Amino acid sequence: MRGLPIGPVVVALLIAAGSALAFQEPGGPEVMARGPLHEAFAAPVVYNPTPGVVVPKAPPGPVEEQPPDQKPQGRDVEWIPGYWAWDDERADFLWISGIWRDLPPGRQWVPGYWSPAEGGSRWTPGFWSPVAANGQVSYLPVPPRSLEIGPNAPQPGPECLWMPGSWAWAEDRYLWRPGYWFQSQPSWVWVPPSYVPTPAGYVFVDGFWDFPIERRGVIFAPVVFQPAVILQPAYVYTPSVVLSIGGLTANLFIRPSCHQYYFGDYYAYAAEGPRSGYVAWFSYQQQRIGYDPIYASMAMRHRDEPEWDRRVRSEYTYRVEHREARPAPTFLAQREQVERRRERGEDVRGLETAHPLGHPGPGAESARRLEPVRETHRADLGARQENVRRVQQDRARLESAAPHSAHAHAEPHPPHHMEIPHSTIAARPAPTRGHAEPLHHAPPAHPDGHEAFRPSFALQPHREPIAHPSTMPRHAEPQARPAAEHHAEPRPKPTEHHKPGKEH
Repeated sequence: MRGLPIGPVVVALLIAAGSALAFQEPGGPEVMARGPLHEAFAAPVVYNPTPGVVVPKAPPGPVEEQPPDQKPQGRDVEWIPGYWAWDDERADFLWISGIWRDLPPGRQWVPGYWSPAEGGSRWTPGFWSPVAANGQVSYLPVPPRSLEIGPNAPQPGPECLWMPGSWAWAEDRYLWRPGYWFQSQPSWVWVPPSYVPTPAGYVFVDGFWDFPIERRGVIFAPVVFQPAVILQPAYVYTPSVVLSIGGLTANLFIRPSCHQYYFGDYYAYAAEGPRSGYVAWFSYQQQRIGYDPIYASMAMRHRDEPEWDRRVRSEYTYRVEHREARPAPTFLAQREQVERRRERGEDVRGLETAHPLGHPGPGAESARRLEPVRETHRADLGARQENVRRVQQDRARLESAAPHSAHAHAEPHPPHHMEIPHSTIAARPAPTRGHAEPLHHAPPAHPDGHEAFRPSFALQPHREPIAHPSTMPRHAEPQARPAAEHHAEPRPKPTEHHKPGKEH
């Protein structure tokens, strides 16, 4: 039989498949193009956080993970190892690959952990703790229901963002500190105060400045391991497929019950409404259930482009109504999907959520210069996993054995504190006066208003790192808060709330 002619479409598909398979180790993990984002890369603020959902089984043993041989350039870029996460679609665990992260100034990463729970296992989230806390963590009773309902005064200027109100512990009760407008910063993202639920109580994480997501580093795609793979002697996994920022923001969702962002095809879930547990990122704040720092900062940057918000919403609606316009769930299937549509001259915008490391991805905003990593440094970073695991294990042991841990989420209890192992993933000290500092590492001052009112139950009072004016780049200088005559809301003052245990 004469062979069939090979047309350009077939050739393109074969090339795409070969390129993808080059980054898909035979017999190794399957690279996914959907799933949770690494929580050290980004996490939404949930106004009324609750303990995470219980999954029906325990996670597998840890994966030996070595960072890739390339990393983004930057003063404070560190490797943060991966962890297991639950995949509802498959009813099983998948591996959230480690990431290269430009660490937020003045912060250290406290990793999350899995622990036994009635009916299975529960994930306790990680969080960015102040370096100045030196491992000291305060555990508070469950906060009252949030009173945040959005702005109560007109926006005083086009560059102002709304700071949501939040509860803060002071002496022996929770006090409400109202929201207010504050000046945004073009090169920074403000992450408002939040609470992290743990078996020992709620940890208050004060607000801090972080980098825009395109500047936070390199985030790698999650993978699915076959059980036999990770049980192989001396097996070491190195991620090689990067998530593109453009593809993420085109297909981004929030799952409040898990305190996480999800990317990829979750349109069917979100279309079911709030009961599904998934919310489109651009509608999260409108539903008054939390604050999305990523969307707030991007909307501010595109404030002079009214079509940007309309395009985000219209493309989302189109994908809800047209399954074929949604990104494929695996990296290999997505490469084939994109090449097929390109050959037909169809739009592929928003379909590429992943691309190989070192290859140009969709959108110029995701481009960042890479540099080689010395083998000795890679080995040191790989060995650092042991420290991260030790922090996870010690944190789990301390929090599960803490006083009131059995009723930390059901009954009022007095605050208590513990010291958890110091994380090695910590930002470098702020530069001293006279030292030149890179443009992107000079954070603005803490927004006016919250600086003067922090929870009083703290072992070591701390202040956010503030670069000296002589070393701050011009465009990163903190802007003055609008004058009182142009700002309808006075400087926020704490409003007393009754003590825990009473009706509210």
